[in-house]
Amino acid sequence: MIKLKKSAKPKILEEKGSEWTKTLLQKKAAGEAATATESTRYRHPDIKEALVLETHNKCAYCESKLQHTHHGDVEHIMPKSLQLDKILEWSNLTLACEKCNQKKSNLDPDAEKIIDPYAVDPRSHFFFAGPFLHTLGTPEGISTKVILELDRPELIEMRQERILVVMAIFAEIMRSDIPLHARRLIYKNLLTTEPAGNKAYSAMIRDLIAAVAERVPGDVKAP
Repeated sequence: MIKLKKSAKPKILEEKGSEWTKTLLQKKAAGEAATATESTRYRHPDIKEALVLETHNKCAYCESKLQHTHHGDVEHIMPKSLQLDKILEWSNLTLACEKCNQKKSNLDPDAEKIIDPYAVDPRSHFFFAGPFLHTLGTPEGISTKVILELDRPELIEMRQERILVVMAIFAEIMRSDIPLHARRLIYKNLLTTEPAGNKAYSAMIRDLIAAVAERVPGDVKAP
């Protein structure tokens, strides 16, 4: 999990969000059932597209690339079943994989201390050792990890695949038979691209690079 930044509200929400929410609230107050279309406006293609760009097409919680696991669900940080008035609130919407969405379900994130990656920097609560996520002992870190099962086997397997890619790059950097200038460029590229937010499991890769960077020769690190 990494810190996320909210992008500009989609035009469709600016124009229709209040109206659509008002319709739902009025029907609920009158005891009427909303239509399938009315109750799923948050899935509008323009909203989904904005969320895909905002999250780099990753689950906001486990950082899986969504085409690797699932097409992705529009996730309500505060569940719509608990606060219907936030069903189309832009700050309450993100993208989640099917597994994390199901695990979070209709739980109140405030009561259950589930981290909102837009509001909180997950670095204050988690760190990685290899493919395994560990908490820093905070209630939020422990609760989020347990509830979302952020060490479920399929996640560990996919994280390990990313680790193998990065460690293969490190192996090239450590080879003394490769010219120094080339090794410097490989190292520089590693630092800038692999832990970038658009990469799967970037928080884990950031911690992996920090752990092994001390083994990189000084002349390779030199500008």
